[in-house]
Amino acid sequence: MKHHYRLILIISLMITGCNIGGQGEEVRPLLIGANKIIDQTKADAAKQVVLSMDEVVEVKAVNFENNIYIFAKVKQFDRFFLERIRNEAHDKVKKRVPDVIVHVSTDKKVFLELEKLERKINNDEIDKKTIEKDIKKIEDFMKG
Repeated sequence: MKHHYRLILIISLMITGCNIGGQGEEVRPLLIGANKIIDQTKADAAKQVVLSMDEVVEVKAVNFENNIYIFAKVKQFDRFFLERIRNEAHDKVKKRVPDVIVHVSTDKKVFLELEKLERKINNDEIDKKTIEKDIKKIEDFMKG
């Protein structure tokens, strides 16, 4: 009888442990739209495409001139497949928004910079010259 309780306890812990990964809080992307200093509708579309991927839990993106800069935060286990996920995200965004150059990163520094830039654009706290300067910094982070 004692073995039955242990078995039930072990199975319960396994089921609970498996569900913890699936209960992550839903992160909604910041959709900026067209009424800002730079139209961000292409970046908004890219965010939705990348966030629809099973491996991605959060996304940041900004478009500037003819480029979209995207950060994708992936689930812990999927970090083993970062290159495949970046390539897949690139291809899906390119298919959805074919007239732009797509840059995808999973680097935390890019996340921090894109998050700040998104917030500044959304709150109208930035001008085009500063955006260009920040984008240059993000490009440098993406190059390595």
